[in-house]
Amino acid sequence: MIRTLIFGAIAGYVGKKLYDEGKLTEFKDDLVARYNQAKTDLDQRRDDEGTASGPGAPTAPAVSPAPLAS
Repeated sequence: MIRTLIFGAIAGYVGKKLYDEGKLTEFKDDLVARYNQAKTDLDQRRDDEGTASGPGAPTAPAVSPAPLAS
């Protein structure tokens, strides 16, 4: 329990220092930028796959479910 308290105090001290220096804002901005880029890439992939499934595009064969054993 004492280790947890000591670790928490150290983490709080370091976190406060980073916050005061503005380092956490840089981290947040970088994280938001990466998230938005990944979201844009995913949307583009979905759009590309949507146009590829138009007429003449290969489709997966239909599979009928296996009968249930009684």
